[in-house]
Amino acid sequence: MGRRIAQASAQAPLMLSPASHPFLFDTSAESWLTRSHDPAVRGWFREYLSLYPVHISALTVVERIRGYALLWRRAQEKRRDDIETARLAYLHALGQVWPLDAAVGVVAGEIMALLPHPPPRRAECISSRNRGRSAWFAGASTA
Repeated sequence: MGRRIAQASAQAPLMLSPASHPFLFDTSAESWLTRSHDPAVRGWFREYLSLYPVHISALTVVERIRGYALLWRRAQEKRRDDIETARLAYLHALGQVWPLDAAVGVVAGEIMALLPHPPPRRAECISSRNRGRSAWFAGASTA
């Protein structure tokens, strides 16, 4: 019986009820949830927002602002105003931002280890268009 449950959970993603409790979203989750076109994801997030505000850590703010800054620096002059407008809109719409210290990091690590399928360290794929190959690198994991 246990083996069948493990196989089933390996095949289908685990979706916690939005009503279960508030979540602390990392940068990739925050971005993915707001950009997803999947009706199930959009419905989940809409239900979550009807119950709780979005909670993020200070590290998420650092990562997002870094992203805006890098994008702004690489952008053509005519796009920079739009990028700055998006950055200011992000800052204006921030919900609860939680500090991230060593104690929070320790607790988050322990909780992550209890998950049935602990998330792997974040790995991102960079595609090399001209060679058709992929290079992998490990990014910094976030709480």
